[in-house]
Amino acid sequence: MNLQQQIATTGFKIICTDCGSLSIKPTDPVHASDDTLIECRQCSAVRGTVADLHVLARRGRDLFEF
Repeated sequence: MNLQQQIATTGFKIICTDCGSLSIKPTDPVHASDDTLIECRQCSAVRGTVADLHVLARRGRDLFEF
């Protein structure tokens, strides 16, 4: 099996490239527009947009299951 075929790429960074954190600042996705920025909770770096999170959520669930 080729792992490269299994990786889903979106504009959202699951791990912050600035500080390595997994946490994000909370936002209200129901009232936020798709272009609302999602920021890292630790360093406030931009990790992506609400639209990026929606795309990630729609992709295969088994990619990120633990």
